[in-house]
Amino acid sequence: MNIKSILKVTIASVAVVSLAGCFGSSNATSTPTGGATSGGSSTGGGATTGGTTGSSTTGGGTTGGATGGGTTGGGSTSTQAAFDATSQSYIFLLPTSQPITGTASYTGEISVLTLANTADPTEAVVGDLDMNVNFGSGVVNPVTATAGNFSGNVDGQATTVIGTLSTANAIAGDINQVTAQSTVAGTITGATAILRGTVSDPSGALSGDARMILNAGFKEADGAKLSGGHQTTIFPTGGGTTIATAGSLYADKD
Repeated sequence: MNIKSILKVTIASVAVVSLAGCFGSSNATSTPTGGATSGGSSTGGGATTGGTTGSSTTGGGTTGGATGGGTTGGGSTSTQAAFDATSQSYIFLLPTSQPITGTASYTGEISVLTLANTADPTEAVVGDLDMNVNFGSGVVNPVTATAGNFSGNVDGQATTVIGTLSTANAIAGDINQVTAQSTVAGTITGATAILRGTVSDPSGALSGDARMILNAGFKEADGAKLSGGHQTTIFPTGGGTTIATAGSLYADKD
């Protein structure tokens, strides 16, 4: 797999969330079915310990995100090659074209490019992804998610990345929403959320306070699957050059 494939994975996945734009403004309208309402702007990028999950209710909003975010454990068992093959296949699944209702839990995997191997720019670590989504209208913080147990090669060396990113560590202004876009192809549903946490690996290539902007589009009947990508910024502990990386993801409804 070359870097063009990786970019296609991320670009195509993110495009699912905004697919309505492909049909022109006269045929597409986007309606947030739920989202964060916390004020303020996101400052800095360091992880915030503690925080709350998306289950609070403000104003006229209904109950928040589906409970829990899933606790990752045991470490990912997928190799990068296996992950790449599966995540690419999910890109070509048909988007869900009817409105999705209720709540759903998803389990899958997520990759992060290491940017540490000049001989292999596609090198990535793979981890576990757990998501819970509340598709109800007016829901505050409808997405709860965790990404962790990352492992794989970093600059060619087998490495385990310690730490978990979670929506539970969100700060004021972090986006967390489910959108339903009306298009000529039907109602296309997507989700966007910010995960934060502290990660570390022996090489330091993926070490620091991390902010992950996750985008996913729902696929097949009733949102049975999802695929997408992310952009992640890591602020090294103690300062240093900020790490800007990305990756892909996929998951199945539990």
